[in-house]
Amino acid sequence: MKQMAKIFLVLIFIVSISACERQSCKNVACPIGQGCKNGKCYCADGYEGTNCDINSYEKYTAINYSAYESCNTPPPFSTSNVYITWDGSYINQVHIHNLMGSSCSDVIAIIRTDPSNEGNILEINEQNCGGSTVYGQGTYDKLNHRINLQLNYTVSGISYSCNTTLM
Repeated sequence: MKQMAKIFLVLIFIVSISACERQSCKNVACPIGQGCKNGKCYCADGYEGTNCDINSYEKYTAINYSAYESCNTPPPFSTSNVYITWDGSYINQVHIHNLMGSSCSDVIAIIRTDPSNEGNILEINEQNCGGSTVYGQGTYDKLNHRINLQLNYTVSGISYSCNTTLM
């Protein structure tokens, strides 16, 4: 009986918290193009700035990058010169070229808005890349103008976990 009472109290607590979360945006009117979460307005993925009028992809495509990788095991590839493009299709999507050297010419990354309302998060869903796979995530370091990625590769059935810095 005590166990049942504990479960009931936990369920009431969870329902109360989720109800509070929904209500925190009840009286919040966000500008067009913004959404509300926990009572705060935020930009849609791919946009940033006070008015969500800055395209996040622009900061990624501004320069070519030198890549520095540290992997759990030395991989059978070398990533050195990387560049990022935007093809105009999706505002929250960029293409990363030359990961894994020439064997991976194009990886799609999704730009996500972070809690500071900037597009500083990159999400790379699992993709086939020249017979290998790659996936991971990363962040844009605004202060140092670099990208820090945590990538997972599978090449010929062997997995590699790498920290990749694009500078």
